[in-house]
Amino acid sequence: MLENLDFISESDLTKWVRNHLESDQYALSAGYQGKTLLFNELNHKLVIKAPLGNILTRPINLALLRHEYRIYQKLQGLAAIPVCYGMANNEFLVIEFIEGQTIRQRRPKPESEYFVKLLDAIKEMHSRDVAHFDLKRSENLLITNNDEPKLIDFGVSIVKKGGFHFINMYLYKLAMQFDFNAWARHKCHRKMELLSEEDKRYYKKTRIEVFSKKVKRFYKDKILVLFS
Repeated sequence: MLENLDFISESDLTKWVRNHLESDQYALSAGYQGKTLLFNELNHKLVIKAPLGNILTRPINLALLRHEYRIYQKLQGLAAIPVCYGMANNEFLVIEFIEGQTIRQRRPKPESEYFVKLLDAIKEMHSRDVAHFDLKRSENLLITNNDEPKLIDFGVSIVKKGGFHFINMYLYKLAMQFDFNAWARHKCHRKMELLSEEDKRYYKKTRIEVFSKKVKRFYKDKILVLFS
């Protein structure tokens, strides 16, 4: 069901997606889980995420997309979160198109207001019991034409559950720290020695990050030996 979208009907938008899903003409990205399309008609732009897969994998990818929709619902109203218009035909996620670039394409200076606002946005997100978990990927952080931060792609995000859920609480706290670590790395462009004393209180490398770095270094060294 779509909300606050008055220039096109849900059935017409669903038809548009089906007509263009097999083409690359409007594709923003594509992978084994799904495809992201840019709707650019009727003087409006929308980002539409569609699940892909076979009879076994498509239901899983659709469930992940619906999970992302529920997260957008929890975060609606936050300035750093794109507007989500709902699920067209209960299978296509429809989101506001953001005019801007990824921070890989246009990296703000460490002292810019962008990183202050980004940190505030992460804290606001956590206050609504959502942790992104994948802000390390530069493609998930946008800088608008007005230099504002926008967070996108909540497919692997963790929602804190009420009551006692040990595994959920562990993953949520881990995801929160991942978010803060990603903010610190982006701010200093991975030169962690440049972190200020104030910023260091947000950065704490997790055991998983330490372990994964060691694994990457091990395989990198092996490859160098093999090809040297």
